[in-house]
Amino acid sequence: MTVSTPLVTVFGATGNQGGAVAKSLLQNPSFKVRALTRNPSSAASQELASLGAEVQQADGFSSESMLQAFSGTWGVFVNINSDDKSFKPDGPTEFDMGKTIVDAAAKAGVRHFIFSSGPDCLTLTKGKVKMNAADMKYKIEQYARSNGEFETVSFICAAWFFENFLSKEIAPIFGGFPHIPDAEGYLTFIAPQWGGKEEVPFISMTDDFGDIVHGIFLDPGRWSHKVIHGCSDICSFEDLVSTFEKLSGRKSRFQPLPSWEDFNTHGIRELDDTKAMFGFTQSNEGRYFGPDPSENETAGQLKQLTATALGRGKQEQKLMSVEDWFRKHFHLQ
Repeated sequence: MTVSTPLVTVFGATGNQGGAVAKSLLQNPSFKVRALTRNPSSAASQELASLGAEVQQADGFSSESMLQAFSGTWGVFVNINSDDKSFKPDGPTEFDMGKTIVDAAAKAGVRHFIFSSGPDCLTLTKGKVKMNAADMKYKIEQYARSNGEFETVSFICAAWFFENFLSKEIAPIFGGFPHIPDAEGYLTFIAPQWGGKEEVPFISMTDDFGDIVHGIFLDPGRWSHKVIHGCSDICSFEDLVSTFEKLSGRKSRFQPLPSWEDFNTHGIRELDDTKAMFGFTQSNEGRYFGPDPSENETAGQLKQLTATALGRGKQEQKLMSVEDWFRKHFHLQ
């Protein structure tokens, strides 16, 4: 009897999260990967195809399109871009897309469903703070949990992307760190305090996120109905900035804003949730992942499982620390 190789279909495969998951799984001959995208001819789509993915066009609002996309699929990873311009306050919403995807996956006979979710911000802050993207994702998570057709459902919440520090476009929003010195010659990181013990969770998308999700697929039953903290390292903004200063030799500092409400969104709608995130964490004792304390032990286990499965050496089995991330991605000694 021939056992076919399990097919994992990735929705949002050309985004940061989906791309990381697809690239990690493509290193493992025990899986086949189908990458779903709106534009199969994009550079990101072509890169995945060159790595061995089957690239397929799909529309998250279309039940027929999603049913076809999930045909023959063993496992699914779904990340929905909350900033998609097609989402409107009066509909269609992110939840509408999520519901369509969940229903189609169940109908197609998908056994293992992993969804990139968010914390129940409104409930955890007793109605004080609303993060639109997180609340939508949490609502989709609850819908997927209640479906009952999947063998397993698992969820992952992504921490603050280290990769944001690579963007020279994002840097000015936070004072210029780590690219643009201020008038006094400092690389200054300006943001509200995180709250609680100032333990900020960070994730390296390119180094760790895909491996963490990959690890869930290696043993999906073990992680069913759990929310995994997609987190590489945890440190304060003060420690983050001082680490960069130590490694680079460039004067750097953290300047906390008096209040989360002082965070300037510059009229950019996508930053409304970033502002609300600080209000959420300050109202929730610094915890971003919901009622549980921030932790990355589970992510570390999953990273190690994947690294072992791929035959990597000891050093490559660890999550990326703040220091190692700056060393690698800013080419620092």
